[in-house]
Amino acid sequence: MSIKLKVFLAALFLMVTTLSHANEFNVGETVFVAYPAANIKDDAFIVGKVNRIMPNGDLKVSVIDYVEGHDYGVSCVPMGKNDTGKSIPSDTDNIWDLWTDTTKLDKEKLDYIVAKKDVLKLGRGKTYFIERNNLYIVFGRWKSDAPMLSAERMSEAEKQAQENGLAEMVPAFELAKLQRKSFYGDFGRPLMPFESVAPMVKALKAIQQQFNKDPSLKKDWFAKNRDWKKISKNTKRYFLIQAIDKIVEDAKNLVYEDGVEDAAPKDLEQLNKFIKELSRK
Repeated sequence: MSIKLKVFLAALFLMVTTLSHANEFNVGETVFVAYPAANIKDDAFIVGKVNRIMPNGDLKVSVIDYVEGHDYGVSCVPMGKNDTGKSIPSDTDNIWDLWTDTTKLDKEKLDYIVAKKDVLKLGRGKTYFIERNNLYIVFGRWKSDAPMLSAERMSEAEKQAQENGLAEMVPAFELAKLQRKSFYGDFGRPLMPFESVAPMVKALKAIQQQFNKDPSLKKDWFAKNRDWKKISKNTKRYFLIQAIDKIVEDAKNLVYEDGVEDAAPKDLEQLNKFIKELSRK
């Protein structure tokens, strides 16, 4: 066996061992139960103390803190706090009678069985959700035209998205960067309206390219009555549609800015062409 192969196998063993220990939980430990949502804003979690490890590896936890409003009934099973059995008790129906509103968790009378796959170490869980929330804030600041939010900050957000399992946000951030470059030049200098036309055309072209690659995205964007419940379950689509909305609206506003007529006639013609093509009825 070559030295390189031995080193590789040793590194692989160490990584597997590390991941295995990272997923081990102990009775009495405070853990983070994560329920991330595709649209981020509906992320939910439970911070709880492990009271028992079930035979299948799932955990029985008592709730310390949680996000209200999420339907935990699809992912948690209630159990009495004093239940000492090793499986779900036979009087499960009676237990469910104590938990009629599954958007709220009972800290006093009930514990909950949560799937091991949803459980993270407390520190890792908190960091993971903070990073997700930070990305949501960055996107929201861009939508609200925060002046200090540069295209470079968008590139940083793309990297953070990829590191936190949100690579599907990257296409929306790519459009956001093009929008920023339509209004701000080097060192954050605001562009004159006539300077914004050519880069705005580039942003609109990028939207058309997204539609050409994904006809269903185009259909959802142009829909008169959007199905936001469905759209919210797809990270890429949820953020792309909002990014496209903003850029198209900005393009429409740009044509009315003073001095825009000084832009190159060809660029103005393309701008108006794209605005017409991207007009929702």
